[in-house]
Amino acid sequence: MALLPIDLQTIFTQASQVGKDQAVQKDAPPAAQSLQGAQLVQNAVIRDNAVNETHDQQEGPEKAGDRARRGAERRKRQKKGTQPPAALSPGTDVVRDPALGRNVDITS
Repeated sequence: MALLPIDLQTIFTQASQVGKDQAVQKDAPPAAQSLQGAQLVQNAVIRDNAVNETHDQQEGPEKAGDRARRGAERRKRQKKGTQPPAALSPGTDVVRDPALGRNVDITS
């Protein structure tokens, strides 16, 4: 298939438009990338300057650990048959020293 003069005439008239289209396609990805980068920077600045609303803290692992520890202590007492000191029966005599803990020396 040979090129005819009419084909060359069409190709030469559209050559400048093809060059412009290729230049736009070449420059489009970097331009879009820089625009997206600018938006990310702007969002980061807004987040840094914003005051976040506080929320109530949920039960974390430290509270769950305390609960497990208390449960383990309770199970041990039940196995031994003892009660915690605060839950002594009313008939049990508790010996208290009246002088103990009443006078505190705060001089140094």
